[in-house]
Amino acid sequence: MGKIIFIIAGLMIALFLADPSFSQGMGGSRAYDQSGTVWMGTPVSSSNQVSSVVPDYLSTYSAGRADLDSSGAGLSASSLLLVPADPASEGLVVGGGEKLANQLYLQSGKYLVTEGTVYLGEQYVLWARVNGKGSFLLHDYNHQILNQGYVTPGWYRINGAYADYLGAHIYRFVSAGLTSNNLSIMVGSGSYPTSFSLTGKVQDQSGQGMPDVKVIMSNNEGGKFSTMTNTAGYYAIDVAAGIYLVNAELPGYVFTQTSVQAMTGLVSAARPVVGTPVGSAPPSIWT
Repeated sequence: MGKIIFIIAGLMIALFLADPSFSQGMGGSRAYDQSGTVWMGTPVSSSNQVSSVVPDYLSTYSAGRADLDSSGAGLSASSLLLVPADPASEGLVVGGGEKLANQLYLQSGKYLVTEGTVYLGEQYVLWARVNGKGSFLLHDYNHQILNQGYVTPGWYRINGAYADYLGAHIYRFVSAGLTSNNLSIMVGSGSYPTSFSLTGKVQDQSGQGMPDVKVIMSNNEGGKFSTMTNTAGYYAIDVAAGIYLVNAELPGYVFTQTSVQAMTGLVSAARPVVGTPVGSAPPSIWT
């Protein structure tokens, strides 16, 4: 009888040592995605679980990066919308790159890519393929910019992203305990002037730039600043960090208003201000 108990005990110890889930605890299944990639950082093991540390390159507080306020009016997070959609029905083709169960893409023409370039002042579309049921948390670096309470498996279009500052984005989402790939997007200057901290464009309803328009920026502390658009309708000005209401003036026209968050150390871009002749139908964009 003693030998049988000894053998059973030995088998249990062998199984314990062979199964990594015993050593990682329940946290191990959430710390890694399905390809073995660490979940949102490098795993840090303790006696009974695995937690994560966000690496420096994903940290908003890394050297050279501004402290972004995800609730600011000028950030794309204020207008992001997750919509069920089928990229195949829209004629889109998935490009190369890593293939995870949770996958994030940038729409570039007819292709869905895992890295790309957009330009200041442009809207762009993200696509997510979700593998499981649960919450959907979208991050830009380590800032959460979208929290969808519950999603089911399938494809989703993310509308409302806007190139509101010059520099890099690293997007990723977490759903059903698994992270997606990192989606790298570089925002270039395009035609926008970038010698000042805040830039933007005044345009008519057709998208044509409007020259010699007075642009007024005001904040909630009573500050008011103004400049003029150039021949292509662009303007640029140096302002302190903060949230500004942007309006424009030109005899014979009415203009939409927009808001923008100017950020320390970055060139920020306001959404275009749209002008229409007095008495005509109001613009239907950038309300």
